[in-house]
Amino acid sequence: MAPKKAAAQEEAAPVEESEDEPEEPEIVKKCLRSGGQLYYGDCKVGYKERKGRFIRHGFGRQVNSAVSPQGPGPNGSPSFETVVLSIYEGNWEEDMPCGHGNYKWSDGSSYEGNVAEGQMHGHGKFVWPDGSVYEGAWHQGLLHGQGRFESRFDGGRYMQGRFFRNCFQKQDGRYVDVLQHLRNNELKQVLEGNPLAEAAEAASATMSMSVLKKKGSWAKWSDGGSGISVVRCFSGKRDEGTRGGLKSLSDAVAKVLSENATPLILASASHGSSAVKAFVDSGCAQDPLSQLVSIRLAAVEKRRQRDWKCLFRMALQSSLLGGCAFALVFEDDEDAASLKDDVLAVRRDSNHSWMQKLQASWINRQPSLEGIPTLPEGWRLSSFFDDSAMPAELLCPVIFNARGKSRRFLPDQVAAVTAPVEVPMAPTEGTEEPATLAEGDGESADGAFDAAAAEAEQAAAASRELAKKAAAQMPPGTVCGPSGHTFELSPEEAEGADDSAVLGMPLTHQLRPVLIATARIPDGLDDAQVRKFVKERFSRHMPVHRLAVLVLDNED
Repeated sequence: MAPKKAAAQEEAAPVEESEDEPEEPEIVKKCLRSGGQLYYGDCKVGYKERKGRFIRHGFGRQVNSAVSPQGPGPNGSPSFETVVLSIYEGNWEEDMPCGHGNYKWSDGSSYEGNVAEGQMHGHGKFVWPDGSVYEGAWHQGLLHGQGRFESRFDGGRYMQGRFFRNCFQKQDGRYVDVLQHLRNNELKQVLEGNPLAEAAEAASATMSMSVLKKKGSWAKWSDGGSGISVVRCFSGKRDEGTRGGLKSLSDAVAKVLSENATPLILASASHGSSAVKAFVDSGCAQDPLSQLVSIRLAAVEKRRQRDWKCLFRMALQSSLLGGCAFALVFEDDEDAASLKDDVLAVRRDSNHSWMQKLQASWINRQPSLEGIPTLPEGWRLSSFFDDSAMPAELLCPVIFNARGKSRRFLPDQVAAVTAPVEVPMAPTEGTEEPATLAEGDGESADGAFDAAAAEAEQAAAASRELAKKAAAQMPPGTVCGPSGHTFELSPEEAEGADDSAVLGMPLTHQLRPVLIATARIPDGLDDAQVRKFVKERFSRHMPVHRLAVLVLDNED
């Protein structure tokens, strides 16, 4: 009997499992969420040091997103809008994009081609937001090798041949910096519109709509002013619907900004309030004294060689932190001309309270109905453009926001926790997450937590709930940028609203530029006459091709 018992014990002895990864790992479909990253696709189970984790391996799609402050919500708690920063769909290998894939970024650019270790490498096609295209060889994220670059604004000319680290080698041996070439054209487009507008307009008569759509996301707003949109509004807040066929001013501003244009607000002669008062009453600005800038005062400060830049810097910072609009106001009514420099006699001090007094003096006044004949040359926006105070790109919200230009205007402690600027194909920090972060998967290894572990798990659970809020009701499709999906924090969640780790989502601060003129426009103008009025009065002072005109009319 004894030998049989020994045999039974031998059979019951556990077999040690190998920790080595099999040559052909099992591939499973998983949905993984970690902070602002949402991945769905093929995964394999990790071994050894990666045990308990799912490794992205095979074909999958990852959406990288962040949340942008929107100011107080309906219940008074902080509200946010989900912003899609980038989307990658393609092959993965060992948790990195590798193979063939498609990438899209929130500035409107895209890439399709080969990828290696998270970078564009091999043959691929890159399309910039303005419609310029490069197709050819890439090396570790750089244009390198044989390729062809076509710029939308070079009149049909192109660069074809050998590229070396983002530069094109001409026949005489000199190199042209392609990115600097694009930068110059991009600024020209923001400030002047399409330099080939006449040729483009002539060609558009023979082009089909399908061809026009391939020009890029800026095509609608870069035809020299002929396509300026005109929207009739009433002085209403967000989500108030329509009255008498008119949209609320707040809804119209949000709609225009979502289309990558800049609103210009004008009030008709018979409207009950001025454009500035209607803008403030609409709730677009939470703190008008900090978020509105008078171009008249800025011009006086600049002429007197004072610190005019602080007017723009402080307003930009307040608007970005509050999730509100940043408004540039042209005081072009006759009463403003009589103010001149008298308000500048306010004594200055180190805490900038003098600025608050200056702001209150012109924001609260009632402008006259008549406008000055012509705007002063010193009011031209181009004279204030400065990378440290008012970058030219702020009139193109998509470029300003997607390129992370808001960081330079944020306090250091806020900029440190904002979402990093999306670099093509560069993996973000912390892409390897435990399987417990995947919805419905995984448990603790030992099943017991000490006090610190329990607190960490509670914070992680709160982060997952907020991540679900940010992703809930997201519109279908592959569109990058602001999603239009907003959500409000609960009172408990609002306590940690300033901490990106508690929020569970990276923060991004979106600029919402608005232009306002105080002088009234005549009653009874149709849309074509409004366009003509705007072009004749403002074309020298602001890039009218970037505008959508919001006219405040009476509801009847």
